[in-house]
Amino acid sequence: MSESWRSPDWYRVEGLQLRLRSGARIHRQEYRGQLWYVLQDASSGRHNRFTPEAWFFVSLLDGERTIDEVWQLAAARLDEDVLSQGEVVRLLARLNDADVLRGDLLPDVETMLDTAARKERRTRIMGLVNPLALRLPLLDPDGFLEATLPLVRFFFTWVGVLSIVGLLGYGGALAVIHWEALSANFADRVLARDNIILLLISYPLVKGIHELGHGYAVKKWGGEVHEIGVMFLVFMPVPYVDASEAARFTQKRRRMLVGAAGIIVEMMLASIAAIIWVNAEDGLVRALAFNVMVIGGVSTLLFNGNPLLRFDGYYILSDWLEMPNLAPRGTRYLGYLINRYPFGLETAENPVTAPGEAKW
Repeated sequence: MSESWRSPDWYRVEGLQLRLRSGARIHRQEYRGQLWYVLQDASSGRHNRFTPEAWFFVSLLDGERTIDEVWQLAAARLDEDVLSQGEVVRLLARLNDADVLRGDLLPDVETMLDTAARKERRTRIMGLVNPLALRLPLLDPDGFLEATLPLVRFFFTWVGVLSIVGLLGYGGALAVIHWEALSANFADRVLARDNIILLLISYPLVKGIHELGHGYAVKKWGGEVHEIGVMFLVFMPVPYVDASEAARFTQKRRRMLVGAAGIIVEMMLASIAAIIWVNAEDGLVRALAFNVMVIGGVSTLLFNGNPLLRFDGYYILSDWLEMPNLAPRGTRYLGYLINRYPFGLETAENPVTAPGEAKW
């Protein structure tokens, strides 16, 4: 084995006997024509993506073989495609950071690999210091979503889809026909003192139904949703659900629909509100309908549907392009370009893994 396969840190890990925790599940997925393995930790909901070579190494971890024995077995099977010792060390660090490894770790290995606890403490502290980053889990909605799924299953049929398209078309047509009345003194009407109160009431309600849309989409295709709570967006409490189970869906169409479900729900609410606004007399009901149109129409298109912000539109785009973690990988690629060309570092690591990714 050439020296390029060796790592000076190998002595720290070669004698360890590790295995994956029992709650870890693996799913095969294809991105841009390449096979990947997605490791899901059922207890935390976190997902990690691995190449077939990396997953083959991980699959040999049984808690009895040492890391060096596993590496030798992988080398015998994969030959030149085997991970280098440095790559194995980084792989173990990544698995340990995800808290999916079990086994006895030596003290210096704990220092080198174990960052999960420190990251969790740092996240909690930042949540207290910065309310914008604070999430407050409230309950497990999985049972409720499972029990009520039959009530919304119609919308996942072709007839339901056509009904949604008809509703959105009718609501959009009403908005166009009455655009002059809707847009007149828009800022003054939205920011009026009495309207601010209605906006603060209707915003969490609309967003709550939005999040249920994500949850029902996950349940429709056999996923689980075990967390619903409140996060703070510009100091405003906004409901959220943990829809990370969608990451294990093998069909990107389903992953995209989970991301789009909230946007579709809000636009349906905005269309219903448009119908009410056109037919209602001036008063509380009409004012509430106006606010629902503003939230479900304007804010959805400008924020949730905007792929340049890390909301629903961004995740839909990432799934469509088959490029998970698009934003951080894009940042790493820009760093690679800077290091490789202006600074001339030939050892800079290119994060591009498939044809066509670089331009995105």
